[in-house]
Formats: sequence, structure tokens, C-alpha cells
Amino acid sequence: MTASPVVSADKTAAGRRRIRGWLWFTVPSTYGVLAAAYALLPSLPGLAEPAERLVLAVRWLLVAFIPYAAVCLTILYQRYAEGSHNPLLGAESERLAVQCRVMQNTLEQLVWFALCILALATLVSATEARLIPILCVFFALARFVYWWGYLRDGTLGRFPGVQLTFLLNVPLLALVLVRFARSLLS
Repeated sequence: MTASPVVSADKTAAGRRRIRGWLWFTVPSTYGVLAAAYALLPSLPGLAEPAERLVLAVRWLLVAFIPYAAVCLTILYQRYAEGSHNPLLGAESERLAVQCRVMQNTLEQLVWFALCILALATLVSATEARLIPILCVFFALARFVYWWGYLRDGTLGRFPGVQLTFLLNVPLLALVLVRFARSLLS
């Protein structure tokens, strides 16, 4: 039995209002937390050369990788516990299917983030390099919020984590592109 179009439209509208309502919290809190962390974290020593900053980025990307590794290990355990060893059969539980969607989305966002962080490491100064660990920790927290929300409240529960991730990744990409363009022009 399918829901009536009116009920479905009402649920969609309510979901959109809920998502928009959270923007008033996620936008200022995201940039407030990042700004405060940047102001409080002292400059990191020994990062005069771009290669040193690149090594820093690779090391801190391990922190950003933790949510992906965690969901992969969770899927491994759930497949074993459920006896759903063959993903092609489609016999997994709804919870396992959600875990798989979380894993895929986290990988997609991690690729975007990692490419930007690696490029950023070569484009920032030694004093600005403290941004790298801050962004990596925030990314990991945002992905855990996404995962938790999806498991707690289904598809609509993902939105705080989605907002946090995109509020990080989109400006990060813009920053890297601007810095890259400036490096080409100088």
C-alpha cells in the first residue's frame, strides 16, 4: 500500500522545513567552531616547506579516515552476524543496508575532502597549516554525526551530518581553487 500523494507531499514539506530550520544552527556553529579552533590552536612547528605540510596532511587524513574504517568494520561484523556474506543476494537487513549507504557516502565525501586537504597543504603558509588538523577532526566528527543520524532517524536523520560535511567541503574546495589560481598568477 502506498501513501497518498497529499500525505507524501506533507511529509516532504515537513522534512524540508526541518532541514532549513537546522541551517540556522549548523552554519554559524560550523564556522564558529572552526574559527575558535583556529584561533586557539598555536602554529605548528617545522612546516616551512610544502613537503612538510604535505606530510602533515597525509598524517591527519588518517583521522578523517576513521569514520570510514569504523563503518567498514561494522559492516564486516554485521555481515558475519547476519550470515549475509554475499552482498549480491540482497539478503541483508535494513540496518545493514543503511550501514552500506553510510559507507558509500562517507567514501565519496572522503575523496573530495582528501583531495582538497592535500592540495591545501601545498598552498598554505606554515602558520596557516594548523588548519589541516582542525579540518580533519571536524570532518571525522561530521561523518559520525551523519552515521548516527541515519541510524537514529532514517534518511531524514542524515541532514545534520550532510550539512556539516558540505559546510566544510564546499568552502574548502573554493579556498583551494582560489589559492591555486593565485599561485598560478603570481
